[in-house]
Amino acid sequence: MKTLKALLVGVVSCLVIAGFALAVSTANQTVTMQVNAICVVAVTGNPSTLSVSAPATGGETPSNPSSNTTYAQYTSTVGASQNRKITAAWGGSDAAPAGCSLKLTATPSGGTNQGSSAGQITMSSTAQDVVTTIKSCATGTSASNGAQLTYLLSVDTVTSLVASESKSATVTLTLTDAA
Repeated sequence: MKTLKALLVGVVSCLVIAGFALAVSTANQTVTMQVNAICVVAVTGNPSTLSVSAPATGGETPSNPSSNTTYAQYTSTVGASQNRKITAAWGGSDAAPAGCSLKLTATPSGGTNQGSSAGQITMSSTAQDVVTTIKSCATGTSASNGAQLTYLLSVDTVTSLVASESKSATVTLTLTDAA
């Protein structure tokens, strides 16, 4: 009898302890998540000075100086069927030196969704595509991340060159929704 009583006390004790251990309480939360449209562009500095210099041999046309040391870096989020582009333009009063034109090529580094080069453009005050089909991406911020910007000062008419003529232009790059 004592054994049965001890056994019953043991079983009841186990059930009480198990009851406390199995007691559970829960609470729920609703977490709302959203990806906002992001459209941010920056550049890594200014290109070096483009100077028309004497050719190696008399009678030759001066070479076309270029600079490819800067990058357009961008972050973009778009809808599934949308894309963006980068356009370039300079101010209405900007111009290249007489006898020259300023050309620009933007070449994305090839990262996923960073877009495609639209090829070389001749700068003007009308915005022109330089990178197209940009999807959701972030190019990175290291010195050589993004779309490499190559500026070329093209000597178009040697007879129009004016020694010591110096001009500066402000080129505006715009990341915008593609039409």
